[in-house]
Amino acid sequence: MEYEVLNHNNAVCTVTDVDIDEAVKSDEPLPRAVVQAMGKTHDDKYLEYMYPILYHDVNYMRMDAAQSIFNLNGHRGLDALKEKERSLDSSTFDKLPCEKAVLVAMIIRIEDGTEGILRYFRSEDGLDIVKYCLLSYYSSGYDYKEEDIRLISIVLKEFIDKKLKRVKKVSREDWIEFVYFALDSLLIAALETDILMRISDETSEELVNVFQQVLDCKATNDMKELMSDISKSMKHDYALDILRSLKGKTGGGDARRAYKKALKHFNITEEEL
Repeated sequence: MEYEVLNHNNAVCTVTDVDIDEAVKSDEPLPRAVVQAMGKTHDDKYLEYMYPILYHDVNYMRMDAAQSIFNLNGHRGLDALKEKERSLDSSTFDKLPCEKAVLVAMIIRIEDGTEGILRYFRSEDGLDIVKYCLLSYYSSGYDYKEEDIRLISIVLKEFIDKKLKRVKKVSREDWIEFVYFALDSLLIAALETDILMRISDETSEELVNVFQQVLDCKATNDMKELMSDISKSMKHDYALDILRSLKGKTGGGDARRAYKKALKHFNITEEEL
């Protein structure tokens, strides 16, 4: 198997199963690309190699290790994630990016599932920084299920509705960042899995509706680009509903190009929508 990952220079590269085996046999410190690739194998025999890296000197190595543990087998790696989270002082909640907040989000998801994430998000208690990171574990290599797509859709909707006191106070800039990140999580699911073709009609309709709500809230061109790209991995009728919503609203640039590619993917013209 081949895995598309990032190296130490944050550049995309490819790692194979052979590369992983050779890195393990070399007994040298594992490079970032291999740490990420191990997480994408979904083979939990690699968990033991991730635990020490949770204490690496470099932040992105620690976070890559945590993500790989989460991807491989969060339940088996839970104690290690908890131990690492406890080792971080509460004062680090004030730092961005917040490693402790991401670990807390992972632990909630593993222990309490998507319902636990929603309870924390909706609660008046808890920390805002943790609530902001509650979808942060949706990353490349994650094995998406329908419950994950529903969670992202529900949280997006609540961020749009702004009924929660905390969400009402969010700045436009932070709102854009959160919505973009949630949509990007859906794009990862679309690109790396076939989950959007397997979800129920109810969940597909929820996505169509929440995308329309995003558009109604003055979606940025980046968001429109993501929605067009996501539509290509959805069931035909729901994808066309999304493209109809985007019709005449994509402007120019990358958003327009992504929209045209989506139309071409479904062999339909804008006029035929």
